Amino acid sequence: MKIPKSIYTIKSNITFVVCLVAFVMLFAITYTPTYGLAEEADDLTVGAKAVTLWYDHQGLCLSICCAIILGTVAISRTLLLLTTRNARIHEGEYFLWQLAEVAVTGLFCNLFLSLYFHFAYFHLMPLTLLIYISVAIFPYSIYWLLIERIDRDLRIAAAQRTIMELRHGNDTLGSNTLRFVDDKGNVKLIVSVDRVVYIESAGNYVTILYENNHRMVRYSLRNTLKNIEELCASHSLVRCHRSYYINLHRVKLLRKEHDGIYAEIDAEGVNDIPVSKSYAPEVMQRFSSLQ
Repeated sequence: MKIPKSIYTIKSNITFVVCLVAFVMLFAITYTPTYGLAEEADDLTVGAKAVTLWYDHQGLCLSICCAIILGTVAISRTLLLLTTRNARIHEGEYFLWQLAEVAVTGLFCNLFLSLYFHFAYFHLMPLTLLIYISVAIFPYSIYWLLIERIDRDLRIAAAQRTIMELRHGNDTLGSNTLRFVDDKGNVKLIVSVDRVVYIESAGNYVTILYENNHRMVRYSLRNTLKNIEELCASHSLVRCHRSYYINLHRVKLLRKEHDGIYAEIDAEGVNDIPVSKSYAPEVMQRFSSLQ
């Protein structure tokens, strides 16, 4: 499943970075997690010494760590926006991105603390990562839940507007728009005619292949070609096979082979569509009239 669109906006990412740094700062001021190490300050463990030194230099260490978090996360979010300009990512990929973002930020903070307190880098690293991950998991989770809520509200609002337009016969979507419904009459897909490549039947389902942002998208809904026959005919989609309706404006050529006629589609990666003998005369006539 793809992540909400709001995550790709500059505003939401700036808000997240600022809120993350503010939360870390306020959390560290009001409560510094010690994991029981403060009581072991007299021991020789690296963790106990680090916690004690943090208390003694909290102002400087907190300021620099927050600056590191601000810079690292800002760079990470900038790279996220740049790398997803033409290709959206899925939830799993975004989760891995966040995990790497938290880990890298914690490692940079650990580098500063190890140099400042003169500790071995790898000796201090487990404690630094544990504390930062424990603190950061809350703002990251809240941010994801808020973005999901905003995206859901936007989708519900858009669906309600579409329903109201359809109920009141408001044709603001244009006469060149196809409204595909399921077998219960519920609108499931609204797409421009010129974006539709073909419609394929598969039992009690139909699959609409259409273009979106220069990519081919397949959408299946429960219905039959017979039920959408009138819709296709009124929008210049022609029946070329018992299992296909085709948009002749997306056909490059009609090719005759030993086993029949095929329509070659003007779209990369799309297979040729068969044209059966019973529909071939109408298809060829209408295709010729477009040339």
